[in-house]
Amino acid sequence: MVARSRLVLLLLLAAGPLFAQRTSVWDEVRREENKRAGLDGLYRLEKVALTPSPKGYEPFYISHYGRHGSRYAYSAKIYTMLMQRLAKGREQGNLTAYGEALLDTLNARWETMQYLIGDLTPTGWEQHQFIGKTMVSSFPSVFGKGSQVDACSSPTERSIVSMASCCAAISRAAPKAEVYAHQGLMDIQATRPNSKSNPFAYKGPEQPFPYPLSDDEYLDARFPAYRPMLGRLFKDVDLALEGVSRGYLLYYINILVEGWRSIPEKDRIDFSNLMNEEELIGFWEVCNYYEYREYYKYRTPVSAIVDDMLAKADARLEAGSRGADLRFGHDHCLLALLMVLDVDGIGTVAPTAEEMPLWFQNFRAPMAGNLQCVFYRPRGKRSGDVLVKVLLNGEEMPVGGLTPVIGPYYRWSDLRAFWKSRADLFVIR
Repeated sequence: MVARSRLVLLLLLAAGPLFAQRTSVWDEVRREENKRAGLDGLYRLEKVALTPSPKGYEPFYISHYGRHGSRYAYSAKIYTMLMQRLAKGREQGNLTAYGEALLDTLNARWETMQYLIGDLTPTGWEQHQFIGKTMVSSFPSVFGKGSQVDACSSPTERSIVSMASCCAAISRAAPKAEVYAHQGLMDIQATRPNSKSNPFAYKGPEQPFPYPLSDDEYLDARFPAYRPMLGRLFKDVDLALEGVSRGYLLYYINILVEGWRSIPEKDRIDFSNLMNEEELIGFWEVCNYYEYREYYKYRTPVSAIVDDMLAKADARLEAGSRGADLRFGHDHCLLALLMVLDVDGIGTVAPTAEEMPLWFQNFRAPMAGNLQCVFYRPRGKRSGDVLVKVLLNGEEMPVGGLTPVIGPYYRWSDLRAFWKSRADLFVIR
């Protein structure tokens, strides 16, 4: 898999600028353990150096969408699918000594974990504390006297508690700002518009998935070396796979292994004997494909978040007010939103499935991952365009093929028109 990836990389480099934006993705995943964890990576609690404000300008407004922070597994299946396979293997006499020991460990942990499914962990609280404090320290003029911060959340508890953490941090760091947090059905278009229960969900054109490979076919083509990992658990791998999708069994195992980093250290399981580094890298690419397939179709409902961002920014500009609009939700919404907005080229649909990871990377939405659009206006009574810079996980990012005015700063009128045109691609108005 690695050799083929490098060959593709060389061919793409030779092909010209189309793929010049992010050709190092496999090296990044190899070099950075947190990135190979994909959606289960942890938010980096380090302040990033930012470009100073343009001369004569100051920040006055932030439009934000953030994923909830670190949590326990979002579904009981993350634990039970492997536990059930191992229990079946025990009945069949098909477990290795390591498989037997892991089943006993998982059964013991399940006594507690079954009551924590989806809950925010202390790490998740800490992540949003950091994000809230960093917003205030990086852009203090946004949060001064008279500033209004409005926050809304999806209905899941982990999102609501993440919102509470971030808002509490902002209130402490900026006591003169008015902070209001809320959650309700009327917020769903701004927080989780792809929910099956959303009565306001957008309709859009057909979006056939661009690649012919099924998930299992992609697994077999890109990472056929998964069987040795299963062989550490089961004596007969084929017997263990009877009656179950190998792709989703492996997908859930990978989430279980990588997700343990979000859990308090005293409750973690050591999986170092189950998956080695090469396997974790291979599984990253497979999981990235699975998630791209799922999130690709969310570009239509998630365009509602774009509309919400544009409408609330327009209202702030008309009122001349300071503050922030904060939205708290989920990885699938954040990644689909990045695709619609085309932040750092993530909206590009690669010509082949093999090239897709050069553009779409699930590690762009780690636990507590967030998008911030920071608005700047001329100080005092000076005239000039409103400028915006885009931050993804605290780092300045380019948008589509737009040309910035200076550094990472775009003219809002240009950015607004581009984002409106992007959302219109996926919505039947």
